[in-house]
Amino acid sequence: MRTRDAPVSALVLSKNYGIPITTVYRRIEELVQAGLLGAVKSSRTSDGKWYELYRSLLRRIQVSFDEGNMQVEVEINDHIADKFTRVWSSLAPTNQILVTS
Repeated sequence: MRTRDAPVSALVLSKNYGIPITTVYRRIEELVQAGLLGAVKSSRTSDGKWYELYRSLLRRIQVSFDEGNMQVEVEINDHIADKFTRVWSSLAPTNQILVTS
């Protein structure tokens, strides 16, 4: 179960890997704060509880060692929503739309 291929809930991660749900949420929060994981969808269960689906924000990580030096290259996965946000931000610095009649 990889968050790179499709969004996954914390509960699914917990069940698939046998990790306590509190630990999963703690790790998710750490990964979100580090910019490595993002919530891509919020939804409700049939009994009305909210949950989020998470997806990796990474496309590739390459770690190399050369003469005792470590080099890490990270390539961020460019999701459509992120592209839209960047375009919107560049077009509308105040993020306000002027509507005239």
